[in-house]
Amino acid sequence: MRIRRIILNNFRNYGRLELDVGPSVNIIYGDNGEGKTNLIESIFVGSCITSHKTNKDSKLVKIGENSYSIELIMEDDDGSEITLKDDVLLVNETPKRSMYCNNARITKISDYMGICNTVIFAPEDLNIIKGSPVERRKFLNLMISKVSPTYVNLIANTNRVLNQKNETLKNSRNSDNVEQQLDFWDYSLCDLMAELIIHRYRYVRILDDIAADYHLSISSNKEKLKLKYCTISGCIELIERFLDDNSTTDALLSGGLNRTDFEALKAILSSHILNKLKSSRKYDLEKGISSVSIKKDDIDILLNDKQTRVYSSQGQQRSAALSLKLAELAIIKRFSGSTPILLLDDVFSELDVNRRVSLISAISDTQLFITCTDRGYIEQEMASFIHDRNDVRYFNVKDGTVS
Repeated sequence: MRIRRIILNNFRNYGRLELDVGPSVNIIYGDNGEGKTNLIESIFVGSCITSHKTNKDSKLVKIGENSYSIELIMEDDDGSEITLKDDVLLVNETPKRSMYCNNARITKISDYMGICNTVIFAPEDLNIIKGSPVERRKFLNLMISKVSPTYVNLIANTNRVLNQKNETLKNSRNSDNVEQQLDFWDYSLCDLMAELIIHRYRYVRILDDIAADYHLSISSNKEKLKLKYCTISGCIELIERFLDDNSTTDALLSGGLNRTDFEALKAILSSHILNKLKSSRKYDLEKGISSVSIKKDDIDILLNDKQTRVYSSQGQQRSAALSLKLAELAIIKRFSGSTPILLLDDVFSELDVNRRVSLISAISDTQLFITCTDRGYIEQEMASFIHDRNDVRYFNVKDGTVS
């Protein structure tokens, strides 16, 4: 997949922009605050309906306007043209989104995801290591959604039922049949959360294997990176016991469990989660919120068996973040069958020599967008890489205009 043209309306500091880009390397340079990151962000939002910088669509709208649109005109691997368009209208600060593929309306985000896969490397990646569990769940959820779009629906359904249960708990004193209502929500939740946990466990295991190899290379074999998925107590032990007893670990990590094994494991987890939900009911009624939830899920990130966010230096944390992003790139290539478009947002100045070499060596024949303040610095850092490419284009950004 290659982007050929980007069309923006009222996105960040861009009023109207129509930009033809190259199929190989696109270097976007200019002073800070002129709109370089906004251009990279628009590609990311246009491909996967989320921003790496904010969770609020209202912040993406140009000041003084009430809507924005992003249109990506692309060429598929077989040469056919694909157009993705994301329209957002603010109604009383609430975003109303309309999505299109080749002018046909798309009603589900799950049908939009995966059409154009992008991976972004940005200074914000450090939040995956240093930030709250929300940052790690966002990273994991987005990665899985790119290779398994139906996962988007699974998250939405789980959150919807969980929110409805919490609303029931909150208003329990005003309800005559609260126990029956909670039984209904719990029976729905246990199946949804069991399926979600299996997906997350699988991809954290795959991420762990690949990121560990990258990190050994980056650290010159001095540091061992380890990822551990943390969720509702007892679930990980049940998954691993099932996989060991049925010799299905390799199947899970390679192509996924067959339907029979998947349903069997899901039933085991669902029963366990239901017992947890029931045993916590008295406490939940007192507090007015469900205490058993996948909204507390996290990934433990360890360097040499120590918590990275607590015990590691900022340089080590940057290495861990880079390893995770390189692993994300490899996973999307493996499971989607094509190389994603790479967006490098002012990352070279943040990386030392080893990390720059690791990043460049992982970039194969892919379309690349790079932002920087100093064009000459990037040309020097990527001299051999750029020399091997047929088409390198330079774009200067100044005050929301691109030349």
